[in-house]
Amino acid sequence: MGAAELTMTKTSAWAISAGRRAWIPLAIFVFSFLAYYFSAAYLISPTHVEARPVVGRYQHYLYLADAMLHGTLDLNKVGYPSGTHDLVACEQNAICAPFPPGPSFLLMPFVAIAGQDFVEDFTDVGPLHGLGQDASQIIFTMIIGAINVTLLWYLLGLLRVGSWTRSVLPVFFAFGTVHFFTATTGTAWMFAHVTAVFYLLLAIIFMLRRAPPVVPTVLVGLAFLSREPTALAAPFFVYWYFRNNHDSLKALINGEALRTKATLVQFGQFFAGTLPFIVFWFWYNDVRFGGPLDILYKYLYLPSNQYSFYRGAFPNAGHFGLLDPRNIPLHLYTIFLMPPEYHPDLSVFRPNPYGLSVLVTSPAFVYAAFVKRKDPLVLASWVAIAAVSVPLFLHYSQGWVQFGYRFLLDFAPFLLILTAFGFDDHTSRSARVLQVSLVAVSVLAGFWGRYWATLYGW
Repeated sequence: MGAAELTMTKTSAWAISAGRRAWIPLAIFVFSFLAYYFSAAYLISPTHVEARPVVGRYQHYLYLADAMLHGTLDLNKVGYPSGTHDLVACEQNAICAPFPPGPSFLLMPFVAIAGQDFVEDFTDVGPLHGLGQDASQIIFTMIIGAINVTLLWYLLGLLRVGSWTRSVLPVFFAFGTVHFFTATTGTAWMFAHVTAVFYLLLAIIFMLRRAPPVVPTVLVGLAFLSREPTALAAPFFVYWYFRNNHDSLKALINGEALRTKATLVQFGQFFAGTLPFIVFWFWYNDVRFGGPLDILYKYLYLPSNQYSFYRGAFPNAGHFGLLDPRNIPLHLYTIFLMPPEYHPDLSVFRPNPYGLSVLVTSPAFVYAAFVKRKDPLVLASWVAIAAVSVPLFLHYSQGWVQFGYRFLLDFAPFLLILTAFGFDDHTSRSARVLQVSLVAVSVLAGFWGRYWATLYGW
């Protein structure tokens, strides 16, 4: 066999191998998207699409994308629906979205090409038939959600966990966590969570692929512009790059790291990647309200009375601050202890509309607490979870109407890393049986929650 023939044979073998590998992520994406799409309406019957007639009011990012394409932040100029929640008056009698525009960046190319109803033809058939323009952001959220499941599968490969964990955990994430509810709901708040997870997963993947630090930093910046608390995950990435140059934190304490060129270059890239997003955020606030530190959430907070079960149950109780330590018990109770609602009929238990304990919705997460290995990512993940949780737990609302505790998604990628390590560190037969059982319970809880969320019109 000649050299040319040998080269062609190797090229063909590589192409065949690559093709075989490519079908797995493609299959994961297609299956996840179809499952999300049909779960959104068909869990009860096609007629229950009508249970969500006002969903078009909550496509803030779709209208914001259209507005930005027209050179404005005023949603008045792009025909936002009347009666929309969580919009406020801003400069020059404009109506603005209270959220940063990260999710809108993903929508802008599609809106630019086909307008706000860019999925109208797609919804001419199927369980979302009849929603038309009202389905654009919903469908797009499902697509990003399915991509997230695929990205997690790829990330698990970079983490070098076993095939068992790599097979089971994407199923858990897709259908056994609040990602299922958010990805199939698609309203503004849920789309922001799904988008933030998308950016964070990409950031972690590029980090593990040893991309220059500026790349994951930019992606964290985009996550920040989707959900501000995710910016506090930055130490996760800084620590990982630092540990690639130094054996321990002693090098930073004694000043050795600051004398290392590689470390200084990486720190410079972190700063370079972060600065544009900080400047943009200040500019974005200034354009809307005439002040770089003026944010819209306070305008939503001041008139709110029942944005949590606490305010609903005790309307005359003291109204804690927008960010207040006295709000912490509200969140701890929701994420760890909130039970289902009891109804004395055949349904017996239904999800609480204000949230649900993660031990009910996603009990497989308990394995995050049982990681045995010594890996820099373990400490970095816990630090990221703790840091991101601070503004979440101080916030005056625990997420309002939702299935589960949706704020968990802001640190979900790091919790999933720990859960993957926990699965992989316990490989006995009994451990595998327990893992399957917990994942199965989580998936059943996910579909149970989606069922009632659809019925209630959440």
